[in-house]
Amino acid sequence: MPKMPDRKPITFEDIMAFHAHEQPIMLRIASGMSFTNMNLAGIRFIECDLTGCDFSGATLTDAQIVSCTLKGARFNGCNLKNTQIVSCDMDASEMRDTYVERAQIVAGNASNCNFSGSTFDQVSFAQPDLMDADFSKASFYRAVVLASDVTGASFANAVLSNFMLTDADLRPVDITGTFIDIAVFADANLSGLDLSGQSWQHCTFHKGEFKGTNLNGANLSASVFAECDFEGASLRGVTANTTGFTKSKLDGVDLSGSQLTMANFAGAGLSGARFNSSQLFSAVFQEADCRAALFEQCDLRQVEFSHADLSGASLSASNFNLTKFHATKTEQTVMLGTSGSRIETDTDRAIAELYRPDKVALDGDGASQGGTL
Repeated sequence: MPKMPDRKPITFEDIMAFHAHEQPIMLRIASGMSFTNMNLAGIRFIECDLTGCDFSGATLTDAQIVSCTLKGARFNGCNLKNTQIVSCDMDASEMRDTYVERAQIVAGNASNCNFSGSTFDQVSFAQPDLMDADFSKASFYRAVVLASDVTGASFANAVLSNFMLTDADLRPVDITGTFIDIAVFADANLSGLDLSGQSWQHCTFHKGEFKGTNLNGANLSASVFAECDFEGASLRGVTANTTGFTKSKLDGVDLSGSQLTMANFAGAGLSGARFNSSQLFSAVFQEADCRAALFEQCDLRQVEFSHADLSGASLSASNFNLTKFHATKTEQTVMLGTSGSRIETDTDRAIAELYRPDKVALDGDGASQGGTL
């Protein structure tokens, strides 16, 4: 690659002249300059040294800052609507108490930055390094953080609403007191964290890791935990109404005293799990492994246990009403003191369900494959 020309110093007056004529400022040194409270709408800095510059209170709408050095720069209280900061070194810069709308911070280095108290509305952080960044008390609305290293970052007491985070290893992140509502976490790892009493409503996790995580008393309502691993976690007293735990690993997990109305545990591993004194009205355990699980003193009205394995489980003193036990395994299942109605196995239906045309071809079936049984 050809060597880039050296950067040359530029005066404040020349910067204003370039801006007035809508020309980009390229390969210039303007370190330490103050642009506080100025109208810099549409300005373009390319390959410039803006170390320590003060843009506090400035208008930077529709501005483009590309491949610049912004170490220690200050953007506190700026108007950053539709602003693009691309491949810049923002190490230790400040963007505190700032309303940022429809902006993009792409690639580059934003480690050690102070974003505390700012609001990010429809903002995209795409692959910048966010190590040790401070987002405490910040608010994110319809914002995304994509494939960024957030090691050591703080989201303490932040609000994450309509938020997406990919490559979400949150173990080295401070999320103390974070309020989360409607969020997607891809490849999430929250193992070993203390999330007790926190709100994680309307969140989506796929194959997330919650090994040893403390979620006692958390609000998980209307969230989705698909194929997640909760090995060694604790979920006592959670509120998880209409929450999905499909095909998740919850063996031995304590969910006692929880609100789980219409929760979905279809296909989940729940052997040895504890649901004692939980509200499980209309919950779904279809094809779940509930061996030796404890459902004592639970509200099991209209619960779906079809094709579940309840071998050795205890449902003592629980309340039924139209509770479905169709094709359920109940060997050595304890039901002492239960009350209410149950729907037992429909034999004809169970036989029909054993017929799997995708696995067994009967006469007249699978003719295209050329065989009969």
